Amino acid sequence: MNNLPSRALTVDIGHNKEFNIVVDEHICTEYKLGRYGESGDKINVLAEEDLASAHDGQPRTVSCQIVVGAAAQICTGCKATVGQHLQKQMLEPEPLSTDERVILHLHGGAYCVGERSLTHLHVYAGMSSSTGLRVFSPNYRLAPRSCFPSQLHDCVLAYKDLLGRGFAPENIILSGDSAGGALAVALVFVLREMNAKMPAGLMLVSPWVDSTCSGESWTTNQGKDYLPPLNLENPFHPTRMFYAAGKRFSKQMLEELKCPLVSPIFGDLAGMPPMLVQIGQNELLHDDICDFVKKARKQAEKDPDASPVLLEVYENMPHVFVLFDFADAAKQAFESMNRFAKQVFCE
Repeated sequence: MNNLPSRALTVDIGHNKEFNIVVDEHICTEYKLGRYGESGDKINVLAEEDLASAHDGQPRTVSCQIVVGAAAQICTGCKATVGQHLQKQMLEPEPLSTDERVILHLHGGAYCVGERSLTHLHVYAGMSSSTGLRVFSPNYRLAPRSCFPSQLHDCVLAYKDLLGRGFAPENIILSGDSAGGALAVALVFVLREMNAKMPAGLMLVSPWVDSTCSGESWTTNQGKDYLPPLNLENPFHPTRMFYAAGKRFSKQMLEELKCPLVSPIFGDLAGMPPMLVQIGQNELLHDDICDFVKKARKQAEKDPDASPVLLEVYENMPHVFVLFDFADAAKQAFESMNRFAKQVFCE
């Protein structure tokens, strides 16, 4: 139920391995998210449940993918690519060096599909081959079995797990596509609220920043994108499945969906890390994402030290077009990620 057709990685594309994040007392967290009201309360309940399980000696686990692209030059002893020289430690979750830089990617799938990240392995391999960085991707809980904020909580734990293993925040680029893009921004909101250290940058591909789906392109781009147009009155709308499966739609729910942890477009976008946003011209989310970028840029104008917000619109491309990793546009997007990473890391 929770997966789309997937392609296994071949050695000429890349390699992947899963490991388990143990949600023990070291990464259990107490959230202080007063400004987010009921949403903050909900995520605190999840944190308390995890802490209780850890205290009982039965900690929960969250599996996570590590992916290295075959063309990536990650070898610690030579300039060979992964395809030429795969080292065992490249598929282990510990840092390869004290200053290793990595990507933490949060996969899309409307919060409902993408189990074990299998739908995205080729995307991760493309990102890794282009940037020369390893990609970590947590297999967060999926709706409708696990509704909001289970996904966000698991992603916070994945970030904390990387820090606990010795990766520095300034050496992590946080990325995400579609629902994962919204999770990435929401994760930054959480870190900012808790005065925690931010990742070095944000890379967002077709981020689903408005779960109310209010932009005009939901109408004007119908028939151009592979996404089906759905009304929020439909109980099988991904927003309904993710936020409160089985709950009747109401004006109150609509207002709840405007919480920034659910729909980041309604949040305070000041003080964000550098952002690269990539979208398809033909996608239904086009206008929502453009409005998000406009808001981020407008808030950045008020701060001379604000980070740049880059927007790339790929002609005639649909939602999360990088899934079609063989397409020229996807290859261009991966190369742009490489340029962004070099800028963020001042290489």
